[in-house]
Amino acid sequence: MPGRRHLLRANGSVMRFAGFLKVLDAPEGEEGEDDKRTRLLPDLASGDDVSMDGVAGTQHFTQPPARFSEASLIKALEEDGIGRPSTYAPIISTVQERGYVERTERVLRPTELGMIVNDLLVEHFPDVVDAGFTALIEGQLDQVADGEGDWVPVVQQFYEPFALNLEKARDLMERVEIADELSDELCEVCGRQMVIKLGRFGKFLACSGFPECRTTRTLVTRIGVPCPKCGSDLLERKTKRGRTFFGCMTYPTCDFAIWQRPVPEPCPVDGQMQTLQAGGKVVCTVCGHVTQRVKSEEDLPVDGDDDEEGSDALDVPEAPALIAAGA
Repeated sequence: MPGRRHLLRANGSVMRFAGFLKVLDAPEGEEGEDDKRTRLLPDLASGDDVSMDGVAGTQHFTQPPARFSEASLIKALEEDGIGRPSTYAPIISTVQERGYVERTERVLRPTELGMIVNDLLVEHFPDVVDAGFTALIEGQLDQVADGEGDWVPVVQQFYEPFALNLEKARDLMERVEIADELSDELCEVCGRQMVIKLGRFGKFLACSGFPECRTTRTLVTRIGVPCPKCGSDLLERKTKRGRTFFGCMTYPTCDFAIWQRPVPEPCPVDGQMQTLQAGGKVVCTVCGHVTQRVKSEEDLPVDGDDDEEGSDALDVPEAPALIAAGA
């Protein structure tokens, strides 16, 4: 505006050396480009005055924080001073084994049980679940391990108020029961409707006639995508560590299994199966054709995730349970 000065901020890069861009036929910061890494700024010096060329209003929507992956959660624990290298793996495995979180598409998602337990702990043990308090106690125990202190006063200082809060919680904490979910499947023994229960190893199907009928069944989900090897239904399954994978319902007759979630739409190039990747990308498993999918809650970004699949192998369940579950 004439006669008025304003301080504005621009994010981008200034090219100092073209490098491989000399031979790469790529646009140098197209107008309207939103990627801060590729947007090029004009060659300006400190103190230069610039004039306004134009004003364009754009609408932006606030994005939710990225969900933790195992790698980004460990990084956050390190930054807060919680845990040690020897305890990170047990921390991650424990919250999954107890059903507090589920790993889906390399992202840790809280379960209903996990949110209930968290709310109760925050309400009745706010100090114990505080990250700063945990880091303080671990720091004091490190000093004890290094011979710089006595463990008795450290443990006593923590345990005496904790024991009092524990007794109060036993009296005041309400008992929470997670209601069984009705399924659309019937018990093959008595014909009653099966319900979805939550056990220590996750959800499973059980007869609603318990304790008269004790039939249980592995819970599986058909994802509406045919197996690319035999044409049977693909099922959503979990490994013993709680990691989600997708395999053929006819295992072991057909051993097809894959980590990434298959999508119903075939590849527009060769008609083969496509899978959903991090960031909402849909990639063909044969030709590698990539399309961008509209982001939804299921496609939230993975904070700090990478392509490392970890040491978890495809631990496919035994054939009788899998075939019965898919029948």
